[in-house]
Amino acid sequence: MNRIFSPLLILFALASGGCATLSTFFGQAPEPPAAPEPHKPPPPPRVTPLPPPKSPALQLVRARELMQSGKDEAARELLQKISSEKSIPGVTDEALFHQGLLSLRNEHETGGYPQTRQLLERLIHDYPGSVWAVQAAPLNDLLMAYWQSEISLIKARRQIKGLEKSNNSLTRENKEMHLNIEKLKSLEQELGQKSRR
Repeated sequence: MNRIFSPLLILFALASGGCATLSTFFGQAPEPPAAPEPHKPPPPPRVTPLPPPKSPALQLVRARELMQSGKDEAARELLQKISSEKSIPGVTDEALFHQGLLSLRNEHETGGYPQTRQLLERLIHDYPGSVWAVQAAPLNDLLMAYWQSEISLIKARRQIKGLEKSNNSLTRENKEMHLNIEKLKSLEQELGQKSRR
């Protein structure tokens, strides 16, 4: 009886140890537990490639920095270089706008801001949909109106000078006429006194 229970006890013990114990006992290697799926790192953020060092976009960034630090002449030269090269929407139009503003500082109203208006008109004509062209249009209109008012003012000043000269001339003539009238009166009195004698 003990012989019957012994193998049963062994089988029971093996069964209670789990499938891995039975498969090891009967010559099969246990399967390793499934490894959890490795955590995938998030994809790297999409990086926009930087433009090459001498690209107009980077030159525009540099020109802005120069303007902010008060180096207008260096900024103007860089902006002229950008606007004279191949047209790049979003870069050339902004360069023209900033160049126009810098040019405005060096021009006088009597000259009519010719260089500034030329730059702004080019911007408006070549890049009509640009946000910079939208800002340039009223500025250009204002400069044009200001220039026309300056021309009118110059003409008015010339007219005033001409009228002042005429007025001075008329005043002199008027004085001369009064002197002549006084002379005639005194001559008339002298003649009247002689005739009485």
